[in-house]
Amino acid sequence: MSATLIDSVRSAFTTEVVKKIAVLLGETDAAVQKGINGALPLVLTDILHKSAYPESMANIRDLSQRAVTGDFFGEMHELSISPGGLLPGSVLLNRGVEYARELLRMRYDGVVGEVGRFAAISLPSASFITGVVSFAALDSIGRHLGAHHVESQGLAAWIKTHSDGIRAAIPAGLEVRQALGIQHFPWETARPRRSRSGALVAVVIVILIVLGALFAYKYHQDHPTAFGPNTDSVATPGSVAGAARDTTIRDTTITVR
Repeated sequence: MSATLIDSVRSAFTTEVVKKIAVLLGETDAAVQKGINGALPLVLTDILHKSAYPESMANIRDLSQRAVTGDFFGEMHELSISPGGLLPGSVLLNRGVEYARELLRMRYDGVVGEVGRFAAISLPSASFITGVVSFAALDSIGRHLGAHHVESQGLAAWIKTHSDGIRAAIPAGLEVRQALGIQHFPWETARPRRSRSGALVAVVIVILIVLGALFAYKYHQDHPTAFGPNTDSVATPGSVAGAARDTTIRDTTITVR
């Protein structure tokens, strides 16, 4: 078994196998190889992403145990390149699509579409390639299970050790996150998401402050004395002294009379 998970899966697709698949699908060797290069990291990134969830990991473990009894390499060896060699009843075709659908679930169509777009091949061809890659990946995991007898938790830990190899296998132009519907890659640290309600409150407060300032400015323009001193009620020192003298004079006049 190859040193890394992705190398183990990749080793199943020899030059001879790629040529057989190309003839069966009516695609060029280069297009089939590109489709395999796209399907590999898509399928394995999905498995790596699911290794963080016990329920999903249990499903992968079950699928892998089934796949390893399906004689994947025997089926690949028996691929016929004669006309009509890839029929709807083909064991390899049916098993591959079955495993891919059970593994990828609601993301199956998105992954097949991305493989087709990336490699510029038809959707039936992309479906077949996604299926055989899924079969090969699960077979490889199943062989590890058989050799080491690990439970789901141990299997998840083992899969996570292959993050670097999976990451390095993603070719430029392959839209992995969009096809799998994930926000970030499993090897990335998720950024904390700001609370939408908190951000909304902050925006409302800023708007209220700005509106309040505009209202005050407009009101001051329309009523320039509104915020000034009230001259009727505020007396200056001079006015107080004058008022005192007037009172004294009036009082003196009254006394003389």
